[in-house]
Amino acid sequence: MRRVLVILVLLAAAVTLVGALNLHRQPMALGVDWRIKKRQPAKEVQVERLRRGTIIQTVTAPGTIELIDEAKIASETMGQVESVHVEKGDEVKKGDLLVKLDDEDAKARLESTEARIDRLKAAIQLAEADLKKAMEESAGYENLRQLGFSSETEMRDVATVLEKMKAQLAMSTHELTESFAVRRTSQQDLERTEIRAPIDGTVIDRDVEVGEIVIAGTTNLPGTVLMTIGDMNRMRVRADVDEGDVALIRAGQPAQIFLQAAQDDPVPGVVDLIAPKGKRIAEVVSFETLITVSRTGHSLLPEMTATVEIEVQRADDAWGVPVQAVVHRRLKELPKTPLFRDWITRQPKTPAEKGKDDLMRYVTIVFVMVDGEARARPVKTGISDQERVEILEGITPEDDVIIGPFRVLDELEEGHPVKLEEVKHKAAQPGPSPGGVAQPEPAQAEPSGAGAASSDEPSGAAAKELP
Repeated sequence: MRRVLVILVLLAAAVTLVGALNLHRQPMALGVDWRIKKRQPAKEVQVERLRRGTIIQTVTAPGTIELIDEAKIASETMGQVESVHVEKGDEVKKGDLLVKLDDEDAKARLESTEARIDRLKAAIQLAEADLKKAMEESAGYENLRQLGFSSETEMRDVATVLEKMKAQLAMSTHELTESFAVRRTSQQDLERTEIRAPIDGTVIDRDVEVGEIVIAGTTNLPGTVLMTIGDMNRMRVRADVDEGDVALIRAGQPAQIFLQAAQDDPVPGVVDLIAPKGKRIAEVVSFETLITVSRTGHSLLPEMTATVEIEVQRADDAWGVPVQAVVHRRLKELPKTPLFRDWITRQPKTPAEKGKDDLMRYVTIVFVMVDGEARARPVKTGISDQERVEILEGITPEDDVIIGPFRVLDELEEGHPVKLEEVKHKAAQPGPSPGGVAQPEPAQAEPSGAGAASSDEPSGAAAKELP
């Protein structure tokens, strides 16, 4: 009976205690219950291991298609258009007749000059004969003077006549030389009435008609350009590279040219020239860069809008992870472990970070899944493209790197519980890898995880783990 009473009293006390706990809900009354309530639920994540592959870093810039060889045709003489021999779109060869001007005035000037030249030649021949005769007579007078039959006055008169005849002959000779020059000019004026193609190409534009009066001018003078000819087989892109990217651009780098009308069929090109001086438009500084088109076709036309992707760096056998897997956290948000303290001391400060507290510095990290928890790992990255980032140091091919979803990565913290995301597959599709994501190339998948190398394969710089 006594034992029964003791049992009843203990039961009553237990009930009273539980009731009190439920009524007051004191957090410290039962530590086990408090810890369970504070534990966060596991987040579903996708993981992938380091994979080797080609990573190409590019610089993108807008541009416009233009002709390398383009000639704007203007008249070198004034005249009325007599005939036009080409239409817009016609193919022409160097030297082909394009426009014929009225040449009557030019012919008349040339004929007049030719006649003057003939008269001067005749006059010079006569003057030379007269001078020769006068010089013979002067020699005779000199002989007579030595014999005493000629006076000094007669000799002076003879010398004066000789000088006049020489001067007249020199003047006529000079006029003949000038006439030759005038004839060359007249011949050029006559030739200029025939406007011919300076290069092989296509008539891109024509702005002249029969009967119009054209004037001599330059292509910079409005209204003087008769037509434009361009070589459609030699084109380039004049692109505007942002000042933040221009330091990466070098002559000879390969490029891909994407047209608005043919985005799926890029045209290859090569960087030819980078302007040494930038241009500022609306507080934006860019540098003109010329990219020569390596292959032309009917899809390329002058003044087309294009986007160029210039290959600035390339790694053909790089260890990498998806770009979204690499995140940045301030040191104060990361665990206070020797790993991170050592890492931050070995990384040089950027100009913006100098003078700031180390705890405020950003650290490039990836999260790896270890025993059902997210663990931050500092990494050293290399080049990147739109899909993957090269990993040079910090993790190994055996690490399960958390690659998504993005909303989870954005909020993920050290030590947070994680689990593999359930991926539904159709019966005909291969199942997920041990890393938790389906392989894009099942035949090449490694048993140890997505893209993981075998244990006897050297991992290189990407497999180097921090001490």
